[in-house]
Amino acid sequence: MPAPLVLASSSRYRAAMLAEEGLDAVIDPPDVDERELDGRVGELGPSGLALELARRKADSVAPRHPTSLVVAGDQVGVLVVDGHPVMLVKRPDAGGAVEQLMAMSGSTHELHNGLVVLDVATGRRVEGIDVQRVTMRRFTRAEAEQYVQRFEPFDSSGSYRLEDQEAMAPLAPFVTEVTGEHDSGVRGLPLPLLHRLL
Repeated sequence: MPAPLVLASSSRYRAAMLAEEGLDAVIDPPDVDERELDGRVGELGPSGLALELARRKADSVAPRHPTSLVVAGDQVGVLVVDGHPVMLVKRPDAGGAVEQLMAMSGSTHELHNGLVVLDVATGRRVEGIDVQRVTMRRFTRAEAEQYVQRFEPFDSSGSYRLEDQEAMAPLAPFVTEVTGEHDSGVRGLPLPLLHRLL
């Protein structure tokens, strides 16, 4: 009998994606400060930072699930501005979300996903990285304000959600191209990578 699956996450998006895949998992939010390591992005790189956060999340919930497989992931978004990487984060207010979107208008940013599967009983850990490149069309501040008012993307790094794009009419979608293995990586849980690790 396979070990029970635990998702170490407070993200409703990751939980919904697991359910859509037919994977039955216990949801157990980890006690990890996701912003604690922001200052180490230069040292670890965005992929390394995402993976370190995923490891910490898995380790946080593992003691509560001694016979389970723990799945933990984290996503780090990076936009290069004037030659310097700038992290994309959750903006909890409309003004901050609009400003972040305007910085991304007409540009390409990267989303780095770190994913860990930990077999708590044996201590075996497998992990991987998924990188998505997302290109956005140039849009106006009025369009950004309309999008934020309508969709309230305050719980999403980058202040947008890929799943909103088809519902944006009469606005044209902001995202024009996604380059990566599978667009589930934009949503924060790269499913092909997850299946390989499992």
